[in-house]
Amino acid sequence: MPPNATGRSGHPPSIIDFYNPHVNGKDAHGRTLEQMLKWNNDKLERCHDYIQILFPLPEGSMFSYNAPIIDKKTMEEFRSSGLLQMTLNHAFDRMMEFYGFEVVAILDSADSTNQAEEDAAAKDRKKQADEGKEKGKTTEVEEHAEDRNGSAASTASVNANPSVASPRDTKSLEKSVAFTGAHGLHVIRGPNFEERSKNWCVQMDHNHLRISRILRSLRVLGLQRQCEAFYEALTHVYNDPKIAIGKSSMMFWRRAAQEPLHIAPDGTECRWLKKWQETEQIQN
Repeated sequence: MPPNATGRSGHPPSIIDFYNPHVNGKDAHGRTLEQMLKWNNDKLERCHDYIQILFPLPEGSMFSYNAPIIDKKTMEEFRSSGLLQMTLNHAFDRMMEFYGFEVVAILDSADSTNQAEEDAAAKDRKKQADEGKEKGKTTEVEEHAEDRNGSAASTASVNANPSVASPRDTKSLEKSVAFTGAHGLHVIRGPNFEERSKNWCVQMDHNHLRISRILRSLRVLGLQRQCEAFYEALTHVYNDPKIAIGKSSMMFWRRAAQEPLHIAPDGTECRWLKKWQETEQIQN
């Protein structure tokens, strides 16, 4: 059986089923995505056979024979499915927390003001409805809330974006990251970064290989913004004079984030991905 999205031989896991919450597929060891995302940091650090299914690649893994491999069909399914991208984004958020980062989305000042006004108005309407002061408007309030929730769910499903920061949070976050306009996605150091970074902010560590995998997997499966935000955060960490990460690790991270998509960090070329890129360039 040739390498594909369902694995190398036997009945390995399907990447799509694993990431589809309606299917809740299991990996080769009988574990679901939901279970993995609930693991504590110690287990995520000690276990070495989950990252291959959590962030699959078009290339095989020398560390896991059962590691599923992305094929063209799997990649296109992820890139066209808001549900799969949203679930992949949950995995991304969990690993950012594991490394001591936070994922934030920043609104510009105008959007922040509008959002604050909308939230305040919605809160007042809900309070009045709950107290029975505007019985005739209860239905209208519920319909409005339903419309807003539906719109938010649709946006999350299509764009797979993390929660937008509140206006108050935005002011503090602007001090930590470069402002890039409305809905800018950023990865910043979290409050526990110093503690969480001790096991990977070193010259060389197995987590450096994991990070290369995460960056490349995000790009291939369509979460380009998340990849860019993570790489930017890694660059800041690498340039921190108080932190000593090896040059080779940074080189592989750069390749994973910036090389042509069909070229893996180790220089391996994926033929079907190269052909897909060429087709995309012609069409665009």
